[in-house]
Amino acid sequence: MRRMAAILLLAASSLVAGPAYGQAPPAGPSRPGLDALTPEERARVQENLERWRQLSPEERQRIRENYERWRQLSPEDRARIRERLERWRQLPPEQKQALRERLQQFRTLSPEERQRIRENLRRYRDLPPEERQRLRNELRGRTDPSGIAPRPGTGPGPDVRPQPRPPLPQKPGPNR
Repeated sequence: MRRMAAILLLAASSLVAGPAYGQAPPAGPSRPGLDALTPEERARVQENLERWRQLSPEERQRIRENYERWRQLSPEDRARIRERLERWRQLPPEQKQALRERLQQFRTLSPEERQRIRENLRRYRDLPPEERQRLRNELRGRTDPSGIAPRPGTGPGPDVRPQPRPPLPQKPGPNR
């Protein structure tokens, strides 16, 4: 989310045709490019420009690199990212917090465990829609009232961890 905000910050600040990075802006009340914006848009661009100027050179460089990666994405990838960002924005705060905690837990896993999870997710995405729906229905039976499935050993009751599950079924294909 921060990367997307930074990209948008950079994109908005690039609307202002002005001095090179780190140089002082030209004197005067108006800047080229701002005249075509509404007063609200102009104020937002000015705020973003001020935020940009307050960033360290390292932060600016990281944002430029992220922006270049964004520009190199296909329209489909950009649309998918925008859709996911919108879904994130619509989540209730408690679900956002739970997802942040899950991400933090994921980051503490061993590289092998993270790779196993990524592989299972990849296989899940390759399943036919009917099989994905069947798995979703099966998992729904294990969720708590907040709609977030508990991590093994974190739900109510004794800390009984389930036995490891076999990997998701392989989708038949020409290579398999």
